[in-house]
Amino acid sequence: MTLSLPHVSAARIHAELLGGDYAFRLDHAVARYVSAVAPWWPSAVQGLHHNGGRLVAHLAARGLDQILDLGSGLPPHRGRQVHQIVDASRRGARGTRTVYVDRDPHAHTARRIHLVDQPNATSVLVDITDTEALFSDPAVRELDFRRPVAVLLHDVLPWLPDGDAAHLVTELRRRLPPGSVISLTHLLPSPPPYATTPLVRCYREAGIGLWPRNLTEITAWSGTWPTYAHGPHTGAGAVPVCALLLRAPGPGRFTRPAFWSSSRRGAFHGTAPSPRTPRVNSVPEEAIRAGAR
Repeated sequence: MTLSLPHVSAARIHAELLGGDYAFRLDHAVARYVSAVAPWWPSAVQGLHHNGGRLVAHLAARGLDQILDLGSGLPPHRGRQVHQIVDASRRGARGTRTVYVDRDPHAHTARRIHLVDQPNATSVLVDITDTEALFSDPAVRELDFRRPVAVLLHDVLPWLPDGDAAHLVTELRRRLPPGSVISLTHLLPSPPPYATTPLVRCYREAGIGLWPRNLTEITAWSGTWPTYAHGPHTGAGAVPVCALLLRAPGPGRFTRPAFWSSSRRGAFHGTAPSPRTPRVNSVPEEAIRAGAR
């Protein structure tokens, strides 16, 4: 029997694995389900989030002060948000701007609450696969596309089907000005002990699509843009995740993040805080199925 959980939210499950307090009972149940089937997954999610923040700091320190955070999800329960990382890295420099974009109304509302009295950041409710709606939104149009923009796709593309993921990256490459950067993280297919097939099955039983892709497929999206990659095959260890920076051709040099050094084999795990066990009482698979009825 396939689960059908229209009210389960990938954003809330993700926040739950990061230690947040946004999840409802079914979100808790699915979070426990996937964590039981793939015990390495919560730690991988923590590692991806941690490295995402370090990538933001790396980009901001190199002058990228306009951030378009696509599929931004819910605000983190602890730690700094993207606009706070940018402000800290730019040491209060004027002109920084962060636009968070998500199609989940819950994520959008929670983000707006967190952005009260934050004139340098805003949240937009848009489906990022609808690129016409995305780039015509007033908040996105307020970005200065005469200057470089950093686009974040951190743990976003593996939740999109092949066609949507390829279309989104292609449109970003077409629309972004010279010197812009696309920063992305992605789940890679892997056998045991980090088997991704059971993880994909669990999410799909909950009505959530998940598409791990190999590094060759992911780097193919870069087109003619120079690409900097880091993953299990480039020194990040065995956990099946990778990170890429795609840079639009343009003047100036761009440096590879120092924490991507091949000597740092724990780049995607071990550097992040230990994941918190979801708080809801243990819920077996049968209870999840019953809640779907």
